[in-house]
Amino acid sequence: MSLYVLVPLIACVASAVFASAILSRGASETANRQAAFLVAGVSFWAFGEILWHAQSDPALALIGVRASALGWIWLGPAALHLLLEIGGEPLSRVRRALPFLYGVSALFLLVDWFTPWIHPAVVRQSWGWAYEVGPVFMLVCVHTAACLIGAVAVGWRAFQRSRSNGEREHLRWLAGGICVLLFVASLTDGLLPAAGIQLPRLGTASFAVIGAMIAWSFHRYGYSLLAPGAFAGKILETLPDGVALLRLDGRIRSANGAMARLLGGDPAWLPGLRLADRLVGLSGDLTEEAVDRQCEIVSENGGREPVSISSTALHDRQGAAIGLVVVARDLREVVALRNRLLLSGRLAAVGELAAGIAHEINNPLAYVRANLGLLRQHWEALGGKLEKTNGSAEATELVGEGEEMIDESLEGVERAVAIVRDVRGLAHGGRGPWEPADLNALIDGVLRMAAPQLRDHVRLEKRYMPGAQVFCAPQELQQVFLNLVLNAGQAVGRSGTIRIVTEREPAAVVVRVEDDGCGIPPDVISRIFDPFFTTKPVGQGTGLGLGIAYEIVRRHGGEIAVESEPGRGACFRVRLPVDGDTIDRD
Repeated sequence: MSLYVLVPLIACVASAVFASAILSRGASETANRQAAFLVAGVSFWAFGEILWHAQSDPALALIGVRASALGWIWLGPAALHLLLEIGGEPLSRVRRALPFLYGVSALFLLVDWFTPWIHPAVVRQSWGWAYEVGPVFMLVCVHTAACLIGAVAVGWRAFQRSRSNGEREHLRWLAGGICVLLFVASLTDGLLPAAGIQLPRLGTASFAVIGAMIAWSFHRYGYSLLAPGAFAGKILETLPDGVALLRLDGRIRSANGAMARLLGGDPAWLPGLRLADRLVGLSGDLTEEAVDRQCEIVSENGGREPVSISSTALHDRQGAAIGLVVVARDLREVVALRNRLLLSGRLAAVGELAAGIAHEINNPLAYVRANLGLLRQHWEALGGKLEKTNGSAEATELVGEGEEMIDESLEGVERAVAIVRDVRGLAHGGRGPWEPADLNALIDGVLRMAAPQLRDHVRLEKRYMPGAQVFCAPQELQQVFLNLVLNAGQAVGRSGTIRIVTEREPAAVVVRVEDDGCGIPPDVISRIFDPFFTTKPVGQGTGLGLGIAYEIVRRHGGEIAVESEPGRGACFRVRLPVDGDTIDRD
């Protein structure tokens, strides 16, 4: 056996090692897998070449030549595919052509295996077996060379567009290596055999150089164009924040699952997307380093969610900028908490103000009510004396009108006193007894009280979960559910359905009060629990019902929320803890 066999032997071993090293740095990356596939193909090609040179029978040597085609027949499309992935080029027409190019290679493989049109025979040379070429062989060479030239063109295009010096150096070495192997492999394994000139084949050695260059880039830069997502990929997938690696032109190179969820799509289609186009209200340029810039991110379906954007430049070991790491923190829970805090603060301020006003109003109301009561007694006494003296009919009528006016005034004062009492209750909270209570029985009592106002035009549906026991102030919760039921009755109008559901959670009981009424407009729903806010006409509501309900539920350590759409009804959800650990009784 000739010493020439050492050439494919070294290429085989080196390519296998390089393919394993490349794949181990990021098997989840498409470009990384593509590079490993290309280099592994070279290893198989070189192994086949070793086998056919080891044969003494020309028939077996020919079988080895044809079998080795399984390693090299795909190299042209694979190199083009690799450069497309590395460069991040959309080039949709070229990408759509890839299946066709792979299909042509597969067709050539079948032609080689089952016909003599590519490798008809082998001939013995001093350095080993050389193959003769058939009429289709040049078509294979043209197909492979065209793909390699296309790969160089794609690499050059990405080189011109890249803003990273380190990335440009990667691309320059890779494209230069492809040019070298294009010249060497085409000459020794294609053009010269086609011209009848048999020289030792150097195709496997030239392709092995590509694998060496890729593996070397990992060592020198600590980073590779082939595996941008290999930086702690498994850890990134567990993060709740969206993380994306951007090219210097702002396009996404790779992203974790949380970023894909924020953008409303699959991580596979994110590479190449310009992230800045999906950020609304971002101050400054996305490519600048910054921390916690708040804006909105637009998902694929057009929805907008609040996020906080932080960005940091990424450098290789030589200090060259190679991209930007962007972290997008979902602020939906933060915004919801902020709104709740603002509402709580607003309620606290209104409560303090209302307590002072109620105290100031309560004193004059007390003596006005007392004076009106005394005035009514005097008026009745005067009316009685007038009857005894047989006063005129006109005087008797005036006395009757006066009694009605005094009664109306007393009714108005009582209404004012009730409002003041509600306001003081909102400010200071109730002091009713705390005890275990069954919410199902409590709600049934509320429905009995509300029955006269609901009358026959409202259909009630109840779905109770047994064991809805909570530690509470029953009278206060009755006020909450009475407000919700009466509001639902007014929302459904002349006909409709009110549905009341109780559900049990591990540590809480949830009560839902739903209706199919007019619903709540979006510009109103954020203020629905504000004290004194009402959509009812003047004189038909004080706007205190839901504000007081909110305060009572909060004091019970629970939560009250509403979901509604105009014309589709509303659903109020009250969640109350089972035990008394979170209850504020002060």
